[in-house]
Amino acid sequence: MLIFSGIFNNAKKNPEKMCMTFDKRIISYGELAKNINEKAVFLSKKYEAGNKVIIKNIDPIDAIINLLACSRAGLISIPVEAKTTPLKLKKIVEKVKQCCIIDERFHFECEDKEDSKLPHIEDTCIFLAALSSGTTGHNKVIWRDHSSWTSAFKYQSEMFNISSSDVLFIVGSLSYTGNLNSVIHMLNEGGSVVFSKSIYPGRWIREIQQNNVTSIFMVPARYRILLKELKMNLRGVNSILSAGDKLDSKTVYLLKNRFPNASICEYYGASELGHVSYINFRENNMTDSVGKVFPQVKLWIKDGLVWVESPYIAPDFKPRASVGDIGKIDGKGNLYILGRRNNTINKGGVKILPYSIEKVLDANPEILKSVVYGEKHPIKGEEICAVIVPKTDVLTVENIRNYCKNNLESYMQPRKIKIVKDLKLNSSGKIDRKSLI
Repeated sequence: MLIFSGIFNNAKKNPEKMCMTFDKRIISYGELAKNINEKAVFLSKKYEAGNKVIIKNIDPIDAIINLLACSRAGLISIPVEAKTTPLKLKKIVEKVKQCCIIDERFHFECEDKEDSKLPHIEDTCIFLAALSSGTTGHNKVIWRDHSSWTSAFKYQSEMFNISSSDVLFIVGSLSYTGNLNSVIHMLNEGGSVVFSKSIYPGRWIREIQQNNVTSIFMVPARYRILLKELKMNLRGVNSILSAGDKLDSKTVYLLKNRFPNASICEYYGASELGHVSYINFRENNMTDSVGKVFPQVKLWIKDGLVWVESPYIAPDFKPRASVGDIGKIDGKGNLYILGRRNNTINKGGVKILPYSIEKVLDANPEILKSVVYGEKHPIKGEEICAVIVPKTDVLTVENIRNYCKNNLESYMQPRKIKIVKDLKLNSSGKIDRKSLI
């Protein structure tokens, strides 16, 4: 199956159905298929199969159309954030060596010709170059073929309670593969996608209500922002899905209450690995866990690291791979992610996982979210630092220090503690750990 196969089938069966909306713009499945084909014909005549194209559209509908048109023409898309700085874009250009950049200034000369031939595409063809910074802060390119994405679609629908009748709500950039995958999956399923134009949770709530949204995908940080603003229960939503970071127990509790009819799911994965595990918090209350193995996946722990073998792994990493996540599996098959190997704090030769400290801090009823990291120290090598988002304004650094003395071993107690109102997010909506250092 190709990433556009289901889309063309949906266009034949239900051409008038809305597939995407952004701001006041609405596009149907019939229009989507027509746009993909017309642009693919132009691109296939202009560029050779396998050429790389940077997608840098402001309008997410245009970004999806152009990405699908590139894939239909046998080209490889590199989605980047529309507001990417010139310096960052220059580094990406040097790395991927694209044939063109498609943005609002790019001109398509489309011809509506039925007899125009397009190249034959195999499901082993590369269609996407995902840019992932991981923990290094430097972009690495992960090449994706059709089958490594589409082979998971069936199970995504089953595990996450998604069907063709759903309306998906998306916030943030399509350069984040979690967002992009959710959108492409929904379009192949035959549902509809609502892209938010706003960064404000009040606007999200109105958009969810006005568009009769039934399914939401967000990273945990955005769910926390949404829940701060949400004062009512949204009973029309039947699927809540998260990825990119761990949902904490407080957020899970609030999601269950504010979305009483929804399955509350998260999945663990990576750009290199695809889907690895999943958990439905309506069925499994192990909120510290990232759940059980995703269908068709084999996973095991070797030397403390999580290793994966599955059809969803990116081609360059097959047949089995690890991204350096430290983990454990309990007797019931639940997977726990304890941190990443290169995030471990080395304090005087003692290796400390930030997760083990964050877990204790987040258990404090006055703390909404904590982030722990290592800071260079001339004698100890690294020292422990913690950034805290409080639930109220009354929490002080002294309160936190006393809590740490009572709940953490002395060597695990943060030397530096900073209280902030919010944590800075990167373009993917994840906590920007680089900004803390």
